[in-house]
Amino acid sequence: MERIKSGITILTILFFSGCGYSFHGFQYQENKIFIYPIINKINITSETRRYSSYQSFPILLEKKLTNRLIEKFNIDGHLKVVNTPDAALRLSCIIKKYLKESLRYTDSEEVEEQRLRLYVHIQLKDSKGTSLKERDIVGETTYFLLGTYRKSEEQAQEDLIEDTARRILEIIVEEW
Repeated sequence: MERIKSGITILTILFFSGCGYSFHGFQYQENKIFIYPIINKINITSETRRYSSYQSFPILLEKKLTNRLIEKFNIDGHLKVVNTPDAALRLSCIIKKYLKESLRYTDSEEVEEQRLRLYVHIQLKDSKGTSLKERDIVGETTYFLLGTYRKSEEQAQEDLIEDTARRILEIIVEEW
């Protein structure tokens, strides 16, 4: 009987102690956030773009990312998105680069799988203008052009925007 009690006690301790890997919400003085419209600074006249017919440029990328980011913060609920920067955290983002890479080819040299990457620089300031966080974020997605799981590039761009917005939100609200 004593063995059973010891076993239950040990199991209870292990159950409530968890694995030791958890996150805590980041605590700010402000509970509101103002998100500036995202700025697109992709250099479409760079050397790599000038001589490559392969690089594409998604239209309205910054607007779509701004809207998705606001949506993510509203769903998350840790910080309330507001329309004015008064007494609120201020988040500004700059899109630096958009890359499309081929990952896999068929035997006939057709592109079978691609990766999209979006490089974004974020800066979070408090209501007084003090910088709290400043980082570069890379959102990415892969997609197939052929086969059962194929997607169009526009569908993959939506996944890329979703991934980038999720990563930005996590950097702002979670503390690991």
